[in-house]
Amino acid sequence: MSDRTTRRSRPPLPCFDVLPRRAGSRYALALTATALVAATVLATLLTPASALATRVGSDTVGGRPLSSGEITQTLAPDVAFKSGLLLTADGRELWGRRPGSERPMASITKVMTALLALENGGLDDVVTISKTAAAVDDGVGLVAGETFTVRELLELALIASSNDAAIALAERGGGTVPAFVTQMNDKAAKLGLDDTHYVNPHGLDSPGHHSSAEDIAVLAAVAMKSGEFRRIVALRSVTLPAYEKRKAEKLKATNELLATYRGMLGVKTGFTNDAGHSLVGSAERDGITLTAVVLGGATNSSRFTECAKLLDWGFKHYASQQVASATETVGSVAITANPTKSVSVRFAETTTMPVFDLAGPVTNDLTLPKTVALPVFAGQRLGEVVVTQGDTTLARIPAVAASSIASAEETVGAVPVAEYLDRAVTARAADASLTVAEFDTTRPVDRLVDLDAKVHAPIAVGDQVGEIVYSQSGREIVRVPVVAVSAVSEPGRGAKVSTWFARGWRMLTGQPTMAARVVL
Repeated sequence: MSDRTTRRSRPPLPCFDVLPRRAGSRYALALTATALVAATVLATLLTPASALATRVGSDTVGGRPLSSGEITQTLAPDVAFKSGLLLTADGRELWGRRPGSERPMASITKVMTALLALENGGLDDVVTISKTAAAVDDGVGLVAGETFTVRELLELALIASSNDAAIALAERGGGTVPAFVTQMNDKAAKLGLDDTHYVNPHGLDSPGHHSSAEDIAVLAAVAMKSGEFRRIVALRSVTLPAYEKRKAEKLKATNELLATYRGMLGVKTGFTNDAGHSLVGSAERDGITLTAVVLGGATNSSRFTECAKLLDWGFKHYASQQVASATETVGSVAITANPTKSVSVRFAETTTMPVFDLAGPVTNDLTLPKTVALPVFAGQRLGEVVVTQGDTTLARIPAVAASSIASAEETVGAVPVAEYLDRAVTARAADASLTVAEFDTTRPVDRLVDLDAKVHAPIAVGDQVGEIVYSQSGREIVRVPVVAVSAVSEPGRGAKVSTWFARGWRMLTGQPTMAARVVL
């Protein structure tokens, strides 16, 4: 399970996570191990790589099984392993093969061991290797009595897949290995890893020790949020220092994709007889991060090639796409004061985001109010655009006013004409381009219509006869001119004299001497 050759004083053993039981002697052990290795090599040589590649009807693409016929089978990744998953950074499943199936996870167990060690803190704390840690199978050769910092043990456990380092971390974190395993299961329950149960901190095959591709992907995502964890799993090697008779040695990372796959970030390999060759790998390209889980691969090399194929497929079909442009008009909203006028609405911002091209067309669902009160400033939020793809919501983007609107050319009243007894000019807000100061749309806006007491003829269409002042908490937002809708000519001399006599009589009899000012 350590993915490494055992480094102990006894003769070298094959790089299995779980070794055959002793057959009465080291000679029998060697024969059994040699037979297993020979059988594995022979099977690999006799089986063409192309024959292992497969697409299974129950495989899902974007949550839809291939057997449904909704996805052409040739569009799915052609990969060979027993269970796996491909997830986006926000947890969206792009592809899956029995993702909830419980399986042994081998050294991938150490992701949880490391996560708990990091949460316990004290990376520079010194740990003394116990006899129990030094005696575990598939270690890197740590010696009872030597010391390491927690950080060094984490590097050995995650990069060299050291079982002895995992035991040392468990003893340090829980006091005893069983106590630490209890912590592991408590953490799994807290994270909602329902398919996961731990029996040990290193992952050697044991009844009841299992996880699933889905749980492993979730756990890896949680662990990768730690900067120290990310730093460690990206290392391509770690140095095992000299101690007593042991010489210093540079141990290469068991994750070979760190050296060969562009954008590889980590995370962890695993192998035992029961688990097969497994890997959870995370990679980032062009701002997109994907996590692939490969469980039950046939060979050491296949887990890396299959994981790379799965990631390549993901980056091909899950790529950045512009789903909204700030210059694009998406609708309009009528002005409350004059519904025949409206303000154009656009996306608040240009939005580019990853889109899965096998999940169907991208659609926009626009929600806007029926009307909006004046004034409106450019950029004011009026509604929302929900960008969806199938049943998945990709983004919620504010819909905003494309321009400032202070006037809807609404009628606001009438202003009397001084030279006439009963004539007034209709007053309306001017159609003018005005600067509208931004204001708090959640609070009331005061509107004051200030019309002239009277106007004098002649009056032309468009002559200003007042103004509208919008303000909030005493702060002026905008002033809108109010203008005459119609022209009024100056009365002739005879009409003036007649009006003068009529106005005098009206004053004597208590009647109005000219039209009233009206403010709507």
